Amino acid sequence: MFLAEVRAENFRIYGPKQVGPEEKAHRADAALTVRFEPGLSVLVGENDGGKTAIVDAIRLCLLSSSTEWVRVTLEDFHCGADKRADELSITCVFEGMSAEEASSFAEFLTLVPSQSPRLYVTLRARIMDSAGPGRISTSIRAGELGDGPAIDGNARELLRTTYLRPLRDAEASLRAGRGSRLSQILQHYPNMKAQKDDDFVPGGDKAPQTLVGIIRQAEHGIESNTLVRQARDELDRSYLAKFAIADDPLASRISVATGASLQHILERLELTFAPDGRRSDATRHGLGYNNALFMAAELLLLGKHGLAPLLLIEEPEAHLHPQLQSRIMELLAERSAADEVQIIVTTHSPHIASTIPVERLSIVSHGSVYPLAAQHTRLNPSDYAFLSRFLDATKANLFFARSVAMVEGDAEVILLPALAKAAGYSFNRDGVSVVNVGHVGLFRYSRIFQRQDERELPIPVACIRDLDIAPAGTSEDLRRKLPDAATMPPEKHAEHIKNLNELDGQSVRTFVADHWTLEYDLARASWPLAKIMHQAVSAASIVKTHTWPTDGERDAIFAEAGEKVDSWQHTVESPAEIAEEIFRPLRKEHSNVSKAVTAQFAVHILTNVTGKLSPGDLPPYLAEAFAHLCGSAR
Repeated sequence: MFLAEVRAENFRIYGPKQVGPEEKAHRADAALTVRFEPGLSVLVGENDGGKTAIVDAIRLCLLSSSTEWVRVTLEDFHCGADKRADELSITCVFEGMSAEEASSFAEFLTLVPSQSPRLYVTLRARIMDSAGPGRISTSIRAGELGDGPAIDGNARELLRTTYLRPLRDAEASLRAGRGSRLSQILQHYPNMKAQKDDDFVPGGDKAPQTLVGIIRQAEHGIESNTLVRQARDELDRSYLAKFAIADDPLASRISVATGASLQHILERLELTFAPDGRRSDATRHGLGYNNALFMAAELLLLGKHGLAPLLLIEEPEAHLHPQLQSRIMELLAERSAADEVQIIVTTHSPHIASTIPVERLSIVSHGSVYPLAAQHTRLNPSDYAFLSRFLDATKANLFFARSVAMVEGDAEVILLPALAKAAGYSFNRDGVSVVNVGHVGLFRYSRIFQRQDERELPIPVACIRDLDIAPAGTSEDLRRKLPDAATMPPEKHAEHIKNLNELDGQSVRTFVADHWTLEYDLARASWPLAKIMHQAVSAASIVKTHTWPTDGERDAIFAEAGEKVDSWQHTVESPAEIAEEIFRPLRKEHSNVSKAVTAQFAVHILTNVTGKLSPGDLPPYLAEAFAHLCGSAR
């Protein structure tokens, strides 16, 4: 049995259910419906998209094994445009029950002919104005519509989830103390209840085997110790006896502080790392390894749990370095499959997102959930196979962005944010991630954001790519094998552009260079950009044959190149001729100057020298791409 679906209406970011023609349209305050599969599911997305609200909805509806008390508060009711809602509901739907599991919830099941039984658990909460401020009534009922019998405490105990909070203090959770998490884990370990029997026999020759018997033996030994007995007798005789009134004797006892009950014994235990073999004593480990130890302990319990084991983890990356994040997720995936434990994770870590198969991810954005399983996206089977090999941590940043610019090389990654900023946009302010996916994989990544259904992902995606046609008049040695725009029939040119844009749709748009490549089009777009690109290419040409220039050498190169462009402005009439001259060193067939190094120098000029560009200075295709990603320039 597993948690197959969670619904929420008027709960935090999630609003009322929409009825009518707008039901399938994207709304920023739509009701929540999210499907889960058995095993591991990972929720990704930007901050405040609704991930924690999903986890908390499950915790409120099902309860959790955490000692923290959770209840519905006034802040949990959705605030719409007009007012705060006065009612909310959360429904958890369980499917895939075994016969044993079905018998445990027999009176609460919903039976539909030709379908397997389902368990609906619905929490309803209502603000009671008449009962005083802040008073809230709640009910938990079964039934598809939440109108079935009230679910009793025994059934809810069977459904309790295990919850690991974000930025948790794992060391404190594993420390000894009343109600400690370790004691709760051990109490539910198989056959632990048998350890409550006292098998200690005073004077016997057989050592006790149960925990209670071992502690009783320790107590007996302590009480029989000569010095302990002497101290106790002196305390009783010299002091307590003076406090006695009438015939009420007072006597003391020195014993083990835990008492001899199993619960008290388990609460005195703590879980730490053992010595590593190089030392005789254990040493204190950092937050990361303690966090891993804590998760291991929770998995130990869940692996032994026989009924609907569900683990909720918020930000498992807390305190973990990237390599350990990957290993933790590999373990979670392994245990979820081997022990049939359902695990739902929220994360902001690209390392974790790149470790998990794409089909196990769901993007949570603007209060809606978009699963990335095959039946929901336009990714095809070969795309999933491709992404499993090439979607690394740098590319997985796309799962957490408000907008995504997909580009073909490192130069674009370096240069585009600076160009946008100089033109009045801000990739940082608007949450734009620039992801280098390479020429071959451009649309394998963009299809992540295209849906099979009508619910469009509210994340603008700009695929920025070269035209791959040499402009008319380009010298043959520079054009090489590329098609020539001068000799290409208009219909062929139009077909080429159409092919580059044929996979557009929904929030995904392709922006093709107006003339050739990024660097060529920048050099041709305007005189300010022509100067910047010639200065950057000139400095990069020096790096190719010498060490990195000093600040003085760099500034001298910039000055000379800038003067050259100023002279062209008065003598050369063709922008294409200037762009070709600037671009020539970047072609591998000529001097093979690095485009990435050129971009670095261009960023320096844009940031420290030029400062501002007018929107008209940009190549038109880049201006359109920036507007798509960021909206209007500010």
